[in-house]
Amino acid sequence: MEPKSLAILLAVYEPNEAWLAELLQSLNQQTYQNLCLYVRHDASPTYTEEQLRAALEKNVTAFPWVLKENERNVGSNKTFEALLLDAKEHYVAFCDQDDVWLPEKLKNGVALLESSPLSPTLVCSEMKVINGNGEELAPDMAHHRRRHVMLRGEGLAGALFTRNFVTGCTLIAERERLLTYLPFPDEIVHDHYIAFRAALEGALDYLPEPQLLYRVYGGNQTGVLTGVSTKQDYYDRRIAVFERRLNTFAAYAPNLPELARLSDWCQARKQNFQRKKGGFSALWRLRRCNMPTTLFELVALRLPTPLYRLAVRAVQKRIV
Repeated sequence: MEPKSLAILLAVYEPNEAWLAELLQSLNQQTYQNLCLYVRHDASPTYTEEQLRAALEKNVTAFPWVLKENERNVGSNKTFEALLLDAKEHYVAFCDQDDVWLPEKLKNGVALLESSPLSPTLVCSEMKVINGNGEELAPDMAHHRRRHVMLRGEGLAGALFTRNFVTGCTLIAERERLLTYLPFPDEIVHDHYIAFRAALEGALDYLPEPQLLYRVYGGNQTGVLTGVSTKQDYYDRRIAVFERRLNTFAAYAPNLPELARLSDWCQARKQNFQRKKGGFSALWRLRRCNMPTTLFELVALRLPTPLYRLAVRAVQKRIV
């Protein structure tokens, strides 16, 4: 019997052409049958639709593909939203432009989605971590980011507030389910939002064996303290964004027990940043909400600017 159809959703913006070619070749080598690749070019300023079409024609020959161009740059969330609407297949798998998929990735993921005793609403997987040269940095994400802990089962929405372990490029789910999650909110990266909504509806499951090579480099969209250099940067990108994300999640799950405590922690973070009376002690009392973040804010945000910048660089380079 032919397997259920699956759509690979790929958003492309200013890609490294060598890495994109390597990704496309790895997609072409997938052992899962009944695939279609949907690609959206997000109005790159220097990389043209014609270049992308040529790369697809050269590297994707094992199954059909569809290429569309955004009229203007809209970012990854809106591009993946459009790709989800473009697709027609039963399952969808999200794809980043700079990773390398192992041949059995989709076959193993769909098998877990269909056979797991948890009847999961979504499955994901571990990943090997490589650098820009393709050299292995870590055998899995747990060795690359110490707080990245894979979980399975029901009732995980609360844990996903502060610790998302579902990386978009490993995510596989039924398209019809994900359509009910549209539109993707601006405040939350699409994979985090999808994982949260799926966890509210049922169980999550994952493959402990890495199913792809996840490339880490200076241009990744997400990362440790990405885009942070000043203390105001930190507030805008880490504290204010967390508050907006928390409020967005609360609209879908206002009664989650973790929500009230995280809301208190968020207020304590703001008070500590603003040096308001009681902010330091309140944040310390709530440190178990997220110990590394709390300790960083209690210490680094009170350092003189030169020392603060050194602390940020140390975290970005994972020295501490």
